[in-house]
Amino acid sequence: MSTIGVITNPAAGSGRGATSSAETLALLAARGHRVRDLSRGTWSASLDHARERHRDLDALVVVGGDGMAHLGIQACAETRLPLGIVAAGSGNDAAMSLGLPVHDVPAAVTAIERGIEGDVIRVDLGRIDGQGVADRKRRRYFAAVLSAGIDAAIAAYANRLAFPRGPLKYKIATLRELPRFTPYGVSVEVDGERWEQRCTLVAVANGPVFGGGLMISPESSHVDGLLELVLAEPMRPLEIARVFPRLNDGSHLGDPRVRVVQAKRVRIGPASSGTGAPLPPAFADGELIGPAPLDVRVVPGALRVLGGKADSLKA
Repeated sequence: MSTIGVITNPAAGSGRGATSSAETLALLAARGHRVRDLSRGTWSASLDHARERHRDLDALVVVGGDGMAHLGIQACAETRLPLGIVAAGSGNDAAMSLGLPVHDVPAAVTAIERGIEGDVIRVDLGRIDGQGVADRKRRRYFAAVLSAGIDAAIAAYANRLAFPRGPLKYKIATLRELPRFTPYGVSVEVDGERWEQRCTLVAVANGPVFGGGLMISPESSHVDGLLELVLAEPMRPLEIARVFPRLNDGSHLGDPRVRVVQAKRVRIGPASSGTGAPLPPAFADGELIGPAPLDVRVVPGALRVLGGKADSLKA
């Protein structure tokens, strides 16, 4: 019998999260596990409680979308505690990238049980350090993508939308942000090499997708010990509108204004005065991180995932 901590988000999946949460708790209990509901009303309170209960648990399970997966990652990163994900949100990039069931609670619980029995994968995480990071430890981990350019500005507006949910809200946010866009000025350091430039998009990818399935970095892997810096040169709003739809299949990388640089460590900061507009606050896995400067590095094998499959989107 295993002791499993569970954190739920009843509001996930346009309100369907309450049903998914109740079903998960009932299934785990019915299959003989000791279930501890660690939900505490807010994201930060639940995270703090999960961190406090580490020694009492054999696994942590989160129920919801990418926001809940991001919470679970903070609780389990660089610890012995494995993470199970019941993907029941409007955006489920982490679960898709890790080969886990989406909107199928019984299948997700079965994957968790396989993991408890030994089917566990170790995956890399990106680690973000900085004084502006929105965490009491000034550190955050991410599984998928850190966004710090127009992609972050779009995420910020999308997160404020109560309706619609899922990928559609990012399309609406894109339409809102494009007309007011001015190229950003950014200072970038990649494994010791530093430069400044104006840019449209700047992202650091540990996995291939973000924003509800957009393929920003198709070759990114959770198990290669590397990150990918994705940079897009300055573009006019109409040019951005033509390039962004190509994120659906990754063909934007064929545009000569977009480049990808592999790295183990990336530092992102504001450029010198007059180089471009200030960068917006960064987001990772769809969650607010905070303003630059940010130090981003890969942590190989930092997370144990129950019942997952590495690089499932490449299969």
